[in-house]
Amino acid sequence: MNKKNIEIPLYLKRVNYFAGQVLTAADLQTEQSYFRERMRLHNLNCHGSGIVSGLEVSITEGPANSIIVSPGTALDPLGNEINLFSAMRCPFPQKCEMAYLVLSWAERETDPVPHLVHETDTGQMVASRVEEYAILKYESEESQTHSHPGVVLARLLKLRRKWKVDQEFHVQRAKV
Repeated sequence: MNKKNIEIPLYLKRVNYFAGQVLTAADLQTEQSYFRERMRLHNLNCHGSGIVSGLEVSITEGPANSIIVSPGTALDPLGNEINLFSAMRCPFPQKCEMAYLVLSWAERETDPVPHLVHETDTGQMVASRVEEYAILKYESEESQTHSHPGVVLARLLKLRRKWKVDQEFHVQRAKV
């Protein structure tokens, strides 16, 4: 019998802290990347992608006609958690008769601060934070499956010049 273990690389590496260690920005970024990737893998493997809770889509009637998305949580196809903490009002799609309302995860660098490494540095500005945010957008039937990963919240149909949420369309739900 072969008693040698077969090692399977998981491609995840975390920082091993020890007393007296000098930490760099790269060490801290590695730490954050490790835990973010573990969370994404957990989300995908244990829950899949789709709507976790809330995120119902409705249409308001009256002079301020618009689409409303209720607060809720979704997991995108990459395992990113997307949260809407309050109801969002969206304008109607333009120049089409059918559209998918898609919720996507995004991030951007914010809060610039001077980057001073040496006394002679001029203070080039560098982002000190990364902000995560959600994007609501409309996609056509053709592009709905090919664009940036997101979670489809609803299919909207324009019938007799009025937008309706297609009740026959079933959204993907994550396992809870």
